[in-house]
Amino acid sequence: MNVIFHTTVAVGVSVLLTDTERIEQSKKKIGVTSVLAFITSVFSHGIMDYMPHCYPINSKIDVALSFCLMLFLVFMTDKKYKSIVGLSFLGTVFPDLIDLLPSIINKQLSLNLPIGEKLFPWHWHQYSGSIYNGECYASMINHCFLVLIVIIVCWCRFYDFKKIFLTLLNPTKVAKT
Repeated sequence: MNVIFHTTVAVGVSVLLTDTERIEQSKKKIGVTSVLAFITSVFSHGIMDYMPHCYPINSKIDVALSFCLMLFLVFMTDKKYKSIVGLSFLGTVFPDLIDLLPSIINKQLSLNLPIGEKLFPWHWHQYSGSIYNGECYASMINHCFLVLIVIIVCWCRFYDFKKIFLTLLNPTKVAKT
């Protein structure tokens, strides 16, 4: 699946797992939530790659846009929650960094880095949901459904979303709605 969809899910994972009121009670809970966000994001990557999907966005544009979005959102994240958001983003791209980055570097830079077996099963041919025959109707439904779920999570937990991402826009105390 395109990186931008993994990035979108990282936002949803961050908001879903971060109970800002609970975390403000203990700094230890930030560390635990950060690790949980990383693990959840790695597994969400697997679920997304297992679902039937095409690649509607050019890979170079996708990676550049996703990287910029990650940097922007980490910058916009309140200092208390940066590790949660950062590790969530890292978790959603980690499997691709491990399994796919060497071959991408080889292709882009004409290098000959060694390529090992893929570690994550959803990158194995028999478990990958990648569609290469142009039949992308199911993929479009899956992509739309995925974005809708993230929007619903952020809407249902809007107080936490605001505390995590929007405090830089309005530094006054975020009121619970």
